Amino acid sequence: MIAAGDAFLPIDEWGRRLRAGEVTSLALTEFFLARLKSIGIAHNAVVTVTEDRAREEARLADDELQRGTDRGPLHGIPYGAKDLFATRDIPTTWGAAPFREQVFPEDATVIQRLRSAGAVLTAKLAMIELAGGFGYRQANASFTGPALNAWDLSRWGGGSSSGSGIALGAGLVPFAIGSETSGSILNPAGANGVTGFRPTYGLVPRTGAMALSWTLDKVGPLCRTAHDCRTVLRAMAGPDGEDFTTFDVGSTLDAPTALPAPCRMARLAGCLRT
Repeated sequence: MIAAGDAFLPIDEWGRRLRAGEVTSLALTEFFLARLKSIGIAHNAVVTVTEDRAREEARLADDELQRGTDRGPLHGIPYGAKDLFATRDIPTTWGAAPFREQVFPEDATVIQRLRSAGAVLTAKLAMIELAGGFGYRQANASFTGPALNAWDLSRWGGGSSSGSGIALGAGLVPFAIGSETSGSILNPAGANGVTGFRPTYGLVPRTGAMALSWTLDKVGPLCRTAHDCRTVLRAMAGPDGEDFTTFDVGSTLDAPTALPAPCRMARLAGCLRT
């Protein structure tokens, strides 16, 4: 039995429960699908609930974990993706009415990598139309309607990764992915009280993601904690042979998390003269 309050648990705890046999990926997926179809719709946070694919991926995760195949910390964990990322045979609307029926033949690189990590795609999440390319001074700049804050339906949920921030704040998924050109991850993360990570340009490939500004666009996670963001980032980062701006991170993401020793503040002596 999964309690309503469990919707806000971090990734590690769900992973522990899955491996301890306390819950299955399918049961976990059904739990979040129900929240996406009720709470998510009420907040205008969801474009498409990917039920068939989610159940297929969850059953596969359960089968693999039962047989001793463990793909890592995201194995069997449901998630949502901003509707800017291509998903095979599932509409990718870019938040704009003219593209409501747009379907791509293959997944974006980050979706492929998350699937390889065993994560379960449960929804395509709402966004400002064309990632804010036409501006979004009004909250309803999306054909799905105004993105309503996870904690207060009278307030905006932020943009352009609106649905991703709301989905975390309202406990609709354990993690989500979004994109940022200038604040589109950090803004909805702050508005909904969750953690958003804007990675260094080129750290995560954008192949299969709608381009707004090729020299500024970045892909990153929205999660409950910074630790969860690091976990998701590890699964997505690194070159894919398609996005020529990406680079090999090597062991960067495996560096120790302990804080460095305190250092003295540098001081500038003297003054500048013109």
